[in-house]
Amino acid sequence: VSTQSTGLLSTMKSIILLIALAFVSSVLAQDTCPRCTPLCQNGDGTPKTCGDNGCGGSCGTCASGQECCKGSCVCIPSCAGRNCGDDGCGGNSCGICSPSQTCSNGVCSGAATVDCTGRTCGSNRAGGSCGSCSAGQRCRAGQCECYYDCNERNCGNAVQPEGTNTGLCPQRSCGTCPSGFTCGSNGRCSAQTPCTVTITVVDCNSRRAISSSASVAISSVTLSYSSTVTVSAGVAYSWNTPGLGTFSFQTSAQGYLTNTQSFTLASTTTSVELCVSPAIVQVDVRERTRNITIEVGASISYSGVSSGTFRWNGVTSWTHGGFGSYSFVATPDSKYTVGSLTYSVTASTTLIIIYVDIAYFCGDDLCTSGETATNCQLDCVALFLEFENADGSGPVNGPTVNYFLDNPRDANADTGPNRNSVQQTTTRTTGTGSNTVLEETYSYDELVYFEVVVSTFINFYWRANTTNVDPQLGTYRLRVHLSKLLGTTDFNYRLVNTWKPIDATPEPYGPTDLNLHLFYSSGALDINNPSLTNQGFAIGKAIADSKQSGGPATMDISPDSGIVVAVWNSKPPRSSVIAPSQNNRYLVDSGSYVVFYGKTSNAANGKQVGQVVMDEIFLTNPSLKSNHQVDLWYVAQFTVNQPARNQPTVVAQSRFKTSTINSARDMFFDCEAYSYCNNFKVPYSDTGRRDVEDF
Repeated sequence: VSTQSTGLLSTMKSIILLIALAFVSSVLAQDTCPRCTPLCQNGDGTPKTCGDNGCGGSCGTCASGQECCKGSCVCIPSCAGRNCGDDGCGGNSCGICSPSQTCSNGVCSGAATVDCTGRTCGSNRAGGSCGSCSAGQRCRAGQCECYYDCNERNCGNAVQPEGTNTGLCPQRSCGTCPSGFTCGSNGRCSAQTPCTVTITVVDCNSRRAISSSASVAISSVTLSYSSTVTVSAGVAYSWNTPGLGTFSFQTSAQGYLTNTQSFTLASTTTSVELCVSPAIVQVDVRERTRNITIEVGASISYSGVSSGTFRWNGVTSWTHGGFGSYSFVATPDSKYTVGSLTYSVTASTTLIIIYVDIAYFCGDDLCTSGETATNCQLDCVALFLEFENADGSGPVNGPTVNYFLDNPRDANADTGPNRNSVQQTTTRTTGTGSNTVLEETYSYDELVYFEVVVSTFINFYWRANTTNVDPQLGTYRLRVHLSKLLGTTDFNYRLVNTWKPIDATPEPYGPTDLNLHLFYSSGALDINNPSLTNQGFAIGKAIADSKQSGGPATMDISPDSGIVVAVWNSKPPRSSVIAPSQNNRYLVDSGSYVVFYGKTSNAANGKQVGQVVMDEIFLTNPSLKSNHQVDLWYVAQFTVNQPARNQPTVVAQSRFKTSTINSARDMFFDCEAYSYCNNFKVPYSDTGRRDVEDF
């Protein structure tokens, strides 16, 4: 290889190395912080579509036949060999002929004449001049005007020709730089952009880092920029910025409200702190037992991640101070105890429930927390029961009474009602020396069921509606005549009538003397007709009707299948001389009721198969309570389909009537069941009731 060739090769290598170094330097310069920020904007704020972007780059290139002028692409005039006519850009800028000439193919032809009409400078169109302009001016369309050059300049003063008379042509500005940019000596706006800006997301209230990742959408209209980044919980994100200026940041995170903020990045900006507010959580205050929202307002205080108080009136929206543990204290305005709760609020929390309890006190309409009718008659009713034998032999001592809030028996058409699995709420017993039982722990708005258990007696069942008890009296009183078990020689059914619930009842006083009448197809059964036969066979007898103090009136009967037994109560006339205490005592105040006992397929010794209560009539028709004329109560119609096997049918009649009283004070009334008793007589007797043999 010749020496000349070797030298040429060495020169080429040096050139390649210089080019490579220049490229690397250029790349390194771009990645060096701070970085030049491009700006494609003219001084008047209009977009710049071509020319220098201020960082050595271009805002755009022009098409063939165009050139860049003041940031816009314009047509390049073509006047070579032409002194008139179109310059190729839609104008006549190649020149204008004198009036004596014509323009033909871009050339003026004919003799030229001087023409300076309306012109103070420039060509006179005949090879001469119409005048010259002062320094700093130029001639344009025959007129002198000041010359200002803002080409490739978007700030600072315009360039004027040397020697310009500034008194004639004062300086003008090429524009002002947008925020974040500065005007250089070359008349161009420039800025330095930091390479990266750290983005953090915090709670707007506590200014502490949030506990969940956030999605941040970043945009800039000026730079036509948009990007979405993820900022991890508690970690700063390094964002590679596209330039300086105003940016919009929209931050979203689970458990927080989306927040949009704007920040202007300057060359000195190194970090941006974004914030979000915790999402709204619903807070409810509920009564613990029923799990229902309380009906009074409350004040709620909280502490923990943040602290404060707010007013609660029903389910309330609460903006917490960030995720973490909070302690709540709810203080209701009345009726309930203070409730407290420690709760950890997370991104998934939407509802917080603070439970409170009813603040029990005497007068809150609830019999509880040790209250009894003795120490709090306002809330608790006394249930006083007195037990006697349905055969009239006297008290029944040592009863056990179970109390329920649900019916302890289920109806059954085949066997009569049967005991179910409902458990008693309380039990009371008096032992062998007393026939009364007192229960004092039930409220006034309850249905209380009784089950009375005594050895050798049929279990007795009852329901007391304490809503009907007068709180001024505070006592529900019931006299019960218990039936002994039915033996094999007893008739199939026993009807026990009790009235005047207790001796010490307040006014209005009930009568002490009532009659129980059973009307069967073959005759009547009552105190005056103590036995009943049918076709020569005994089918009924009066067990007891010996007392004038509220019963019992007890009748046993074995009706045939499908034969109606009409059951009546009567209040016989009393002598005001012999029994003055019975004056102004009326049937409607008697508290009378009839209990039906009977043998069934699963109770050979009998069970309670029904009852009819006079006072239940007044619940639906209270006006009858004031009818003091009536002295008859049509209690029920009693029939049985399969005697001693299935459930008898007891249909309450719920009707009162007034009897006819003759001069001898005998009663007469229509039993409404059979013709023989359409004018049934109850003989007057006021020297004492006849005693019926205790069978």
